[in-house]
Amino acid sequence: MNTSAYVAGHGWLYRFDPRAKILLMVLLCVFFFLPITLTGLALTVLLVVVVGWRNTGGKNIARVFLSIAPMLLFMLLFSPFNVRSGQSLWSVRSLTIITVEGALQALRLACRFIGITYVCTLLFATTVMGEIMLALRFWRLPYKAALVVTLSFTYIPFIAESFSQISESHRLRESAREERKNYAQRLKDLLPTLTSVLVVALRSIPNLAMSLEMRGLGRSERRTNYRSLDSYTHLFTDFVISIIIVTVLWVLCKA
Repeated sequence: MNTSAYVAGHGWLYRFDPRAKILLMVLLCVFFFLPITLTGLALTVLLVVVVGWRNTGGKNIARVFLSIAPMLLFMLLFSPFNVRSGQSLWSVRSLTIITVEGALQALRLACRFIGITYVCTLLFATTVMGEIMLALRFWRLPYKAALVVTLSFTYIPFIAESFSQISESHRLRESAREERKNYAQRLKDLLPTLTSVLVVALRSIPNLAMSLEMRGLGRSERRTNYRSLDSYTHLFTDFVISIIIVTVLWVLCKA
């Protein structure tokens, strides 16, 4: 199970200290919920996406947006109906369906969702998992909690890749009948694929447990680290840059 969300690259985010990257990620997630203008929020999200494109490439952006597209579509379709007061945007006779305030609120929620998702994704896409664990330990997160975080972002891509490989295998075996299948039949054919993925996930449990035992999980001795963050020599500067970035965005975008 060596799959991860890391994308090899050489952008400035890769040279940014992981400890400062975690601080910047948290500050940006808080920033998205501050009283800022919708235009400022949208431009900030666009800026984050552009930075991600410059560092990780367009394929990573497309993969992230494809993964959140169903939730984003659901949010944009149904969130406007939660706000019933304000100027009518779409009405049927005397019944107001969507208001301007409801549409703006849906756009704000969508921008927050995209921003938080992509900011967190950039952390794992530009930092190897071992350095993320060391950075979490630097912020005094317990070792077991840091291990859960890193394992989650290793195991989820592993399951997703297994699902993709098994789906491609089933599709190749039934290539002659694939064009004649309707939508209901395609959904029905997901059952054997999901069953195979479940089997793969269950079979990986012993290997994962053995790996944790070999790393000394559960022992009373103090743990040592094979990796270190000594190669990052501008920690204070990166901390200052992280704070300045969020402060400037707040000054420019506050309502």
